[in-house]
Amino acid sequence: MSPDSPPTVLRFGDHCVRFVAPDLVIAEFKTFTNTEDVVALTDVLRAAKKREGQLFTLVDLSGVTTVPQRVRMTGARIVPDYDALAFVGAGFGLRVITEMVMRATKALSPKLSFPYAFFDDHAAALAWLQTHRRAREATTEATDLR
Repeated sequence: MSPDSPPTVLRFGDHCVRFVAPDLVIAEFKTFTNTEDVVALTDVLRAAKKREGQLFTLVDLSGVTTVPQRVRMTGARIVPDYDALAFVGAGFGLRVITEMVMRATKALSPKLSFPYAFFDDHAAALAWLQTHRRAREATTEATDLR
């Protein structure tokens, strides 16, 4: 993140977002109690994407057991334009809900089509995000050479 980036750690209700230079965000979601926290958090992610030009995000869902319908309905309208999104710690039911939100996002906003995947641990998720970062850098370098 650039020198005029937001603080390293931000809190939104029970949720926490950590910014890791240069373009990695780690979001830890806990119990979803209101949509305002989710909207505020995604506004910050959208601003980080705009500022940095790219956004690789790890979302830790290990503290989430369910997502209320009002949050699910909001989710598809507020998803930022990630470069890659890794979900960690989601149980089967939460994976199904998350997959539904991601598909709805793609259907409602086709330009928001980005790679995402589910992982059991942070190390595998971070390695996957790093692979996507390297691929993006290689694409950017190839474009710059033209």
